[in-house]
Amino acid sequence: MATASADMPQYDFDYDGFITEVIPRVYRVRVPLPDNPLRELNSYFIVDDESTTIVDVGFDHPACEAALNAALDALGRTWDTVQIVLTHSHPDHTGNLDRIYRNGMRICANLHSFQEVENLQVMEAKVFQPLVRQAARPQDEGLSFEKGVPRLKLHAELLPLKHRPSVTYIEEGDTVSAGAYEFEVIETPGHDNWHICLYEPTTKTMIIGDHVLERITPAISSWFATHNALEEFMESLGKMNRYDVDLVLPAHGDPFTGLTNRVMYLKDHHEKRLEEIYELVAQGHHDIISISQNARWKYPDWCRWPLDQKYFSMAETMAHLVYLVCDGKIKQTICGDEYRFELPS
Repeated sequence: MATASADMPQYDFDYDGFITEVIPRVYRVRVPLPDNPLRELNSYFIVDDESTTIVDVGFDHPACEAALNAALDALGRTWDTVQIVLTHSHPDHTGNLDRIYRNGMRICANLHSFQEVENLQVMEAKVFQPLVRQAARPQDEGLSFEKGVPRLKLHAELLPLKHRPSVTYIEEGDTVSAGAYEFEVIETPGHDNWHICLYEPTTKTMIIGDHVLERITPAISSWFATHNALEEFMESLGKMNRYDVDLVLPAHGDPFTGLTNRVMYLKDHHEKRLEEIYELVAQGHHDIISISQNARWKYPDWCRWPLDQKYFSMAETMAHLVYLVCDGKIKQTICGDEYRFELPS
């Protein structure tokens, strides 16, 4: 495959071998995610003689745009032939639309409009901004003060699209024609409200987005007491048992096999996490900051974490707390910006 052309801007990214064929005429394109711990997004290019379907497109960043341009060049394609399919709404999958969108480009997703995403973010901010400010230290990066009022600078993963291109809505049971293949759409909410997977039965291949990853556990977040995102995720994991899958094509990490075993691991992971969160509440940790701070994480010293990482950990903790509240294991009271969790009396 060709490497990036000489006049293309260069980034800290190895274009040698960045595109590989995973099944006939389906290519994995490693798109760099600068300044992000995930490092790369797998964008999948599905081609035939006349069309190109791209699944997920990366951040709104010149390095992401350059990688997609290089892949099209390597395959002898232009943007005129491209349709986009999005597995979900997160900006590492959608943000690059602000750079690559052309008039008339077809975009397929489990969204009626990107306005849905922005509306949710506005509502969530009314809950998470006060809570994250409580966890912030004055020296934390991402925190500023305007007229003495603390403001949070949103991380790139929280930023909405600058523009709202029209979307072709696809849902459970629909099929997406891409190259020689017909992919079945599977709705898998949990990691994101609008998450979908794409199953190709002739090759037994699943383009799985962030729903199941081989080496990391997808973030399951919630900021609303009425939104049981973890329950949705566990139910979506159960759907995977319906499909005979030989090859899993994830959005992050290498393609892998053994989907059933990985699904069982993720279910067990969250069951153990629920037990841990319950025990913390039973021990007297009653607010979201105390519970998050005392939970077991990969990295120690939660208080010194960057503010955006505190945000993600608190959102995950809240999802587990909401699950326990809905299951009747703990109770929740809300007073203004204060959320209190305790065992039922």
